[in-house]
Amino acid sequence: MNTRHAQIILTILREGSFTSAARALYITQPTLSQTVRQIESQLGEPIFVRGRSPLTLTPAGELYAQAARRILRIETQLDEAIRQLHGASQTALHIGMMPDRAGGLVPQVLADFRRAYPDIVLHVTSGTEESLSGMLERRELDMAFFTCESPRSSLVYRQIASEEIVLLAGRQTALAQRIFSGSTIRLSEAKAERFVMPPQSNPLHALYNSLIVQEGFTPQVSIVCDPSETARHCCVSDGLVMLSPFLALLCDGGLMSRLAHYHLYAKPFLPPLFMVHASEETPSAAAEALFSLISSRFRAMTAYRE
Repeated sequence: MNTRHAQIILTILREGSFTSAARALYITQPTLSQTVRQIESQLGEPIFVRGRSPLTLTPAGELYAQAARRILRIETQLDEAIRQLHGASQTALHIGMMPDRAGGLVPQVLADFRRAYPDIVLHVTSGTEESLSGMLERRELDMAFFTCESPRSSLVYRQIASEEIVLLAGRQTALAQRIFSGSTIRLSEAKAERFVMPPQSNPLHALYNSLIVQEGFTPQVSIVCDPSETARHCCVSDGLVMLSPFLALLCDGGLMSRLAHYHLYAKPFLPPLFMVHASEETPSAAAEALFSLISSRFRAMTAYRE
């Protein structure tokens, strides 16, 4: 096996078909098919189960793919070692995250991380669980921070923590005028208020809607918006309420004084946040340091519920 053959097999596996893989590799499909036949001839076993869409690996193909990932990882590590040998100590750390869960945490720990690793350039990508998982499998990311609904055997999930769902309210709402911020209330206390709700395509929609249904009322929805800084500012400017991860408010100090927040008797929590990496990758010292910093910061900021 050479690195070119390793890249070809992993590209076919990633793309799911010879046609798509040939396009991604900028070669013709006949050339790709011939190369795969050569690889299989050298291996003495078929690598792919033909006739399925997307293509799947045979048992021998699984072993080949595992070895291919190791070879490419060793090549990357060798390149980095050579760079350091010649004094090129600066390197990159590619991370992914769900912006509404981990997006506020990186700025909280950036100064500490920069002091420990001043030469590392952070490349940050936002995305969904599915998109970030795919990028990890393709080795486009070193690590990612997201919640997990569909774990993959090719990835390792290291739990950071879960976090509380709270109700946020503009200060001019009747709710904020009536009940002190920081109080614990039933969600039905807000039934007369106008809500910001996430779209149905957002996984949080079903969770938030179930909390409201349990309280026996239908919310008056004024704005449909993905949970974000924009949604929180809408609450401030238009006297609205919204359900939100508490961490989102804690990370946005500028809004703390402009929004009331309420803990809920139901004590709802979001699914745990994980640091995720490829199962055959050993995180670098810098990646481990960032994980430790974010984990510690997350726990410190959510210590209110311990």
